[in-house]
Amino acid sequence: MKKRIQLPKRKIMTNNDFLKLVFTFVLFTSLTACSQTVIIIKDSVAYKSEKFIVEEVKFPLKNRQSIAIQNQIHNANEIFNKPIYESSEQRLRAKKDTLQYLIKNDELIHYNYGFEHYTVLYQNNKFLNLSIQLQSYGSPFESVNYLAFDRTNGKKIDEKYFLNTEKVKKLIKEKLKSQGQSIIVSDKSLSSFVINVDSEDKISGITFIIYDEENYRNSGYERFEANFKWEEIEPHISSIFKSILLN
Repeated sequence: MKKRIQLPKRKIMTNNDFLKLVFTFVLFTSLTACSQTVIIIKDSVAYKSEKFIVEEVKFPLKNRQSIAIQNQIHNANEIFNKPIYESSEQRLRAKKDTLQYLIKNDELIHYNYGFEHYTVLYQNNKFLNLSIQLQSYGSPFESVNYLAFDRTNGKKIDEKYFLNTEKVKKLIKEKLKSQGQSIIVSDKSLSSFVINVDSEDKISGITFIIYDEENYRNSGYERFEANFKWEEIEPHISSIFKSILLN
């Protein structure tokens, strides 16, 4: 007579078990999302009655893509264009050390030190949109660069991410013309923009930032905006751009 094998009883999932599973999934998802979040780290230096802030962009993961993006951010301005440091913390420390040295030797006003201020405008696991504001100490000069990156390959978003470059430039010109402005719109203009979101953090459109580079002023180039609702610009965005933007 064959011995009967007793199979273990199948455990029935209770409400508590289900809630634990859901909680674990939500926690894992949240931690994964947080692990991809780009942040701005800061430090400060006191000088007389002033407090100077130095900043640096920090990526959560160090890989080929994030290193490529970080290098492009570092090279966006000629100011403080030093050799690449091992980490964001080291570059921030170098900025602070330089500032402290200039203050100690009373050279800050002569050196024309530039402060970089970063703002993350929009991001997800595949896309990053940020601005870099450059202010020069002792000078009225100020500029803001708007950058966007494909985090899947480390490349900067440029005109190649749009379906018809000439059509998009024409639309931007029309927006500017309605404001009484006649400014040159180049391919470079398509890489300078801000992703707009609504109250629910859903993408609602894109604002292209155009500078009048033909007429320089002491404070920098005059800035103009061409704002597009999502339904206006979506037909002109490539499928690749949409896939990373709407991740």
